[in-house]
Amino acid sequence: MTGRAVRALLDHAPADLRFVLSDVSEAALERVTSGVDPRRFEARTLDLHDDAALDATVAEADFVIHGAGPYHRTAQRVRTRCIVHGTDYMDIDDDVESGLEAIALDAEAREAGVAIFAGCGASPGLTNILARDLLERLEEPLDVEVAWCVGSEPAMDVGRAVAEHTLHIGAGDCVTWRDGRRVTHRSFAASTVFPMGPELGDHRVYECAHPETVMIPHSFPELRNVTCWGGLHPLPAVGLVKGVALAERKGHISLDEACAFLQQVLGGRAGASKVWRYAIGGALAQIRSGEARWRDLAAFVWSELGGHSEPPKMGLAARVVGRRDGQLIRLSRTTVDHGPGSALDSMEAATGLSLAAFALLALSGEKRRGCLFPEAWADPADFLTLLSKSGERAASPLVSEVREESLA
Repeated sequence: MTGRAVRALLDHAPADLRFVLSDVSEAALERVTSGVDPRRFEARTLDLHDDAALDATVAEADFVIHGAGPYHRTAQRVRTRCIVHGTDYMDIDDDVESGLEAIALDAEAREAGVAIFAGCGASPGLTNILARDLLERLEEPLDVEVAWCVGSEPAMDVGRAVAEHTLHIGAGDCVTWRDGRRVTHRSFAASTVFPMGPELGDHRVYECAHPETVMIPHSFPELRNVTCWGGLHPLPAVGLVKGVALAERKGHISLDEACAFLQQVLGGRAGASKVWRYAIGGALAQIRSGEARWRDLAAFVWSELGGHSEPPKMGLAARVVGRRDGQLIRLSRTTVDHGPGSALDSMEAATGLSLAAFALLALSGEKRRGCLFPEAWADPADFLTLLSKSGERAASPLVSEVREESLA
């Protein structure tokens, strides 16, 4: 869990709730709990791969929030133990494979009386809520698109899990929903220009391997198409990730080398020259395809190597197409106010505050069972109210008004 999620939970959860915070690293626990009232929580080290310790931790809990990725490697371990011990579970799962695993656990979780709240972060999570909010405004929903974009954030300490997830979606298969069935495309191959909110405007994003395309059709199987678009800012960062991810998949570099490179570059360090060869190759491929320009690449390299950073730019969005009153219309909504000091000033902040809002909603609501993706159980208005309360600038709107277009 992030520090913002912990603080938001402690600030808004009932006073009688006791929290046990666990991580394999004592240093990470100290960072997360810095400035938090120690009377509300206990900090413990825990290795998820220590079966006995994990079982003991889950057995004594009434509700488990799992925040340690990459989820295609870790989620199933924790979920299955929660079912065994009758403990409700929540995560911020952002991998397709573990999204499918959650669906496969539905019957077992129902029989055990356990709720598996999967994908309760920013994307997936907040994106799913934006989609449901728009779907409820249609009489005949047809298509859903969700999108995320992140970038131009200050140099940051990127964990191995984040780097591995980024590589995982940067190349390879992309499960999506077309004409009412699940199909497979290539991740980060197809692209479009998508309205991403006031900071990014109309920004190029790529079809990517993200679990919204598994989650939303599971909750709304009548939909015709569901697509997840993802992007980075500046645009050449996408080419960089694609180049490194493809090189790792082809065996030109190891997973350790690829992860270390992303961690170094995102942390404001130069990165290994061996890997830069593949990173620049990916960015050049973007230029050849017409997706980016030479000046975009030059500005990106100058920024990375020279330490010149732009203000943070990110966005989350949803767009749906369907019929209302017999007319074909398109509805869209985005997050807003991502400037420095705002509640959603980074993807880490958006994920942490969304997780806190989902957890508060689950803890205060009726008992639920089975695999539950955000759009299936969380009321959009209630969730957005809790999200605003959890933010540092609660008076500022976090989500735009609905934009409506006629497609007649």
